[in-house]
Amino acid sequence: MSLSVSESLEVTIGSDPRLTQPRNAALISLCRLLARQVDDAGDDASTRLTAAYLSALKDLNRALGAEQGGTAGGKLGELRSVPRPA
Repeated sequence: MSLSVSESLEVTIGSDPRLTQPRNAALISLCRLLARQVDDAGDDASTRLTAAYLSALKDLNRALGAEQGGTAGGKLGELRSVPRPA
């Protein structure tokens, strides 16, 4: 039996205690709301809804990266850190 989107999100949230810190509360609430909407829509979830959920998940991952001292810019941040030829 596969997990619902909401159940999968809860597994993700439970996998890292930093996600339950107060500074992430609004983002977690948004992710939960969007996950419920995706579950409710089932196979009829709109492209806009799934894109919003994916974007929120990316923000969640960026929040973890920022707490680890990573670059918030993702690939752009990596490219900026590469030394330029003289």
